[in-house]
Amino acid sequence: MQLKYKIIIIALLVFTGGLSCKKQTINTPVEKSNAKPGEVSNVAVKNANGESTLTYTLPPAEDLLYVKAVYEIRPGVKREVVSSYYNNSMVVDGFGKAGNYEVKLFAVTKSQVESDPISVSVAPLESPVNLAFQSLVVVAGFGGPNIKAENTARQPIVIVPMIDTLGNGNYSSLDKIYTETDKVNQTIRGLQDKPTKFAFCVTDRFGNKSDTLFKELTPMSEIRIDKSKFSEFPLPGDAAMAYPAEGVRVRLMWDNNYNLNAVWPRLYTNPSDITPQTITWNMGQQKVLSRVVFFPRSENNNRYYEQGNLRDFEIWGSASPNLDGSYDASWVKLAAKSIIRPSGLAYGQPSSPEDLAYALGGWEVEFEPGMQPIQYLRIRSVRNWQGLTNMWISQIDVYGSK
Repeated sequence: MQLKYKIIIIALLVFTGGLSCKKQTINTPVEKSNAKPGEVSNVAVKNANGESTLTYTLPPAEDLLYVKAVYEIRPGVKREVVSSYYNNSMVVDGFGKAGNYEVKLFAVTKSQVESDPISVSVAPLESPVNLAFQSLVVVAGFGGPNIKAENTARQPIVIVPMIDTLGNGNYSSLDKIYTETDKVNQTIRGLQDKPTKFAFCVTDRFGNKSDTLFKELTPMSEIRIDKSKFSEFPLPGDAAMAYPAEGVRVRLMWDNNYNLNAVWPRLYTNPSDITPQTITWNMGQQKVLSRVVFFPRSENNNRYYEQGNLRDFEIWGSASPNLDGSYDASWVKLAAKSIIRPSGLAYGQPSSPEDLAYALGGWEVEFEPGMQPIQYLRIRSVRNWQGLTNMWISQIDVYGSK
């Protein structure tokens, strides 16, 4: 081999070897100090449900990176929380029960050197899991148990309904209820109308679990009400139609046309009336109702969260209404509902996949179990997506007793 080629090969080996050495050190800490930082001081504690907020004074270490808290949320289960040196506070959370707990705080440098720990006593209030369980109320609903609970802490919790299908004491989980809202009111559906043993508990993302509530219930049988018996029942003061010459009438809500995109004609009330609008109809039969499902209409591009589609509205029922059109004692408010767009996108933005699934599946309004039989229904529109009160409705399904 010629001398100049040997020189080139040796140079390349030296160069790549140098690169290799650099790669080996690229992820090592830049800081090399082994000096132990000082401790955090002046710690103050503010207790809340299942958590405590700590505020403190940082030590004067120039290479401080974060403050770390180490504690047990229940015996044998440790948790660590860190907070950047840009902050002087942190939240220690995940406590499963109210009580006194020890938290150890460490200041940590960029070289991952920890200070001596300082111990702080916290006393979180009752956990969101136990608070929700204490408020848990379960009764027989249509198709399954109706579950109510309060989540006053507004923390993420999971209500776990279980069923003993064979009656042998072995429970399997039904659909879990995940929520961060302050109130839960949900019915598990699709179960048989026979005496059944159920169990209910509450959990969270930290693995905390409440006690278990056991109940034997007989779910009520639910059917979709026969819409062939429905008829219009206009009362004084009910909304006028936007296009009466084209046959845009209340009766179009129950013609079983579920093609929601650009279907015309559909129910379309006059947008010039800006006061809350009402439409009324007769189901032709008295039924104990469980829920109503509304299907919105879109003119184009799957935009169901626009214009006259329902947003804030009420549903009223009557067995024998006053014919003067008033909301007197002959009418009972069955529910008030606000449609929440899952994506949170601004008005006029095309629907996200979650938005579309919600609209195409229908906007469900559930009624309280134990209502009196109803024959006449009213919808009172308070605000649509355009900020007016007129209504677009493509289709409606009503459910209740046999």
